[in-house]
Amino acid sequence: MNELGKDRKTSGLGVIRRLPRFLWRLVRDPRVPWMVKAALIGMAIYLAVPFDLIPDWIPGVGYLDDVFLVGVVVNYVIVKVPRDVIAEHWGEDVEALDRLRRKRK
Repeated sequence: MNELGKDRKTSGLGVIRRLPRFLWRLVRDPRVPWMVKAALIGMAIYLAVPFDLIPDWIPGVGYLDDVFLVGVVVNYVIVKVPRDVIAEHWGEDVEALDRLRRKRK
């Protein structure tokens, strides 16, 4: 793979495109704690239901609740799932996924 392809894969858009498949694989993995699976399924249900805390039709802020929820759940997944399981399902560039995680002091 050339450097351009690698940059696309690890860019913000590349990470967002890979995220649904990654999360689906985690839900199906028996090594993932059931609380993590419950959080992922709950997130999927919330995103699929047409009712939101902030209606999506409001310009500029309609999707903020969805983005916030995805960020919180992905951070929770990265913290609670063993690193080797994450690496197995995400691939060799786990650092790209780590960039999504909130920095802690």
